[in-house]
Amino acid sequence: MLTSRSGVQCTTQPLRECPVTAAPLRAAAALTAAALALTACSGGNAASDDGKSFTYWSMWKENEPQAQVLAQAVADFEKETGIDVTVQWQGRDVLKKVVPALRGGDVPDLVDQEEAGVRANLVASDQFRDLSAVYAAEVPGSGKKVSDVVADKYTGTLKKDGKFFLVPYEIIGNGLWFDGSKLPGTAPKSWDELAALFAKAKGEGRAPIALDADIPYYNAYWTVGVLQGALGAGKVDELAKDKTGKAWDTPEVRAALGKVKALVDDKHFIDGYDGSKWPAVQEKWAQRQADFLLMGSWAPSETGPKAAQGFQFTFTPLPGAKTTVPVSNLGFAIPKPAKKAAAAEKFIAYFLKDAHLSKIATTAKNLTPNPALPVPDDLKGLGAALETLPVSRPIDGIDEIPGYAEEAFYPVNDQLIKGKTDVDGFLSQLAEKQANYWKKNG
Repeated sequence: MLTSRSGVQCTTQPLRECPVTAAPLRAAAALTAAALALTACSGGNAASDDGKSFTYWSMWKENEPQAQVLAQAVADFEKETGIDVTVQWQGRDVLKKVVPALRGGDVPDLVDQEEAGVRANLVASDQFRDLSAVYAAEVPGSGKKVSDVVADKYTGTLKKDGKFFLVPYEIIGNGLWFDGSKLPGTAPKSWDELAALFAKAKGEGRAPIALDADIPYYNAYWTVGVLQGALGAGKVDELAKDKTGKAWDTPEVRAALGKVKALVDDKHFIDGYDGSKWPAVQEKWAQRQADFLLMGSWAPSETGPKAAQGFQFTFTPLPGAKTTVPVSNLGFAIPKPAKKAAAAEKFIAYFLKDAHLSKIATTAKNLTPNPALPVPDDLKGLGAALETLPVSRPIDGIDEIPGYAEEAFYPVNDQLIKGKTDVDGFLSQLAEKQANYWKKNG
C-alpha cells in the first residue's frame, strides 16, 4: 500500500502515488558474445519466447527511488546479457491495466506490485506464471539460489496450490512508531504496558496516538492489530470467511474489541482524528504532537520532510499475547500469457544480486527480503523485530477477499474507531453485513 508523499521519496503503499508522470524507458542493449551466463528457469507455459527481449510494466513512477534502482539494474542487465528490456513506469494502478490486457493476450512479460494486489488481480483468476523455477535458479555470480537469499519467513504466503506467484524484493512491515529521542527505552512487551504508556502521555498533557481516521485501512490497523495480537495470525481472516457473520461473537474477540473501544473512550486518539484529512495527523505526530503512530515502514520517509528537528524514528511491534509483525511482500510476478517469460525470469534472478537488491535499502530506504543485506537506520527496530518474531499479514489478509473489507468490515470498524458504536454494535452490524456479503459472493 503506497501513499503519495509531499517529499521526494515515495513509500510502499500502493493506493496513492506520487505526483509524477509515467514514461517509458528503453535502455540501449549492448549485444555481446560475452553474455552473462544465467540459469534458465522456464516455467513451461510461455509461447514464442526467443529469450532476447521482454517487457516490464512497473508500479513505480520514473523519478521514485525504487524506479531509479530498477532502471540501473535494467541497464546493467542489458549490457551484460544482450537481452533487450522495454520498461514502462505505469504507477500504482499497473495491475488494473494488466487485467484487461489478459483478455486480449497482449500482456507485459513482467510486473511488480504488492502481494495483495498480485493475489487479487492475477492469482484469484489463475493468471499467474509459476515462479518455482526462479526460486531454484542461481543468483548470477553468487553461488546461491534465489531461495537462498530470500528468507523463508517471507515466502509462506506466496504460493497457490504449491506454485509461487511472487518473488519479493522489498518488505513492508507494520507496527508502532515513536520518537526515540523523547521516549527512550519505550518498548512495551504487553498490551497492559502499552496502555500504561498511553495513560501516562494523557496524564502529562500529550496526545497518546496519532491517526488519520479518514483512511479505513489505517483504522483497521488498530482493530485487526489488536485482534491478531490476541488470537494469532490468520484468525481474523478465518472469522471474515464465516458465512453467517456470527463467528466473531466470542469472549476473546469481545475482550480485544473492548481494548480498542477503551482507546476511544479514554480519548487516547489525538483531538480531531475522526475528522482528519490525511496526512494532517501523521504530520502532527512527526512534529511531536502525539506519541505513537501505528503505520507501515513507509512512515519515516513519508513523514520525514515534516519531522521536528532531531526526531528519531523508532519502531516497536504492536504487543499482544501472540505478537507478530504484519508484513507484506512487494515484488515481481509474471502474467500467465506472457510470451517472453524466460528472459523476464532471468532478470528477476539478476535483480536479487547483492549489488542491485542492496540499493532497495541504501537508496530507497526500505527493507529487503535478504537478511544479510543492510537495514536502513530508521528501520533498525523493524529489522530486529523481524529477526525474532513471527510474521502475519497486514489486516490479516481480509483486504484480499474481493470487496469484503469495503462492503463489510471497514464501514463497521470506522464506527467503532470514531466512537459511534460499541462492541455489541460492532458485532451485530458486522454479522449482518458479512452475512449479506457472502450471500452475494458465495
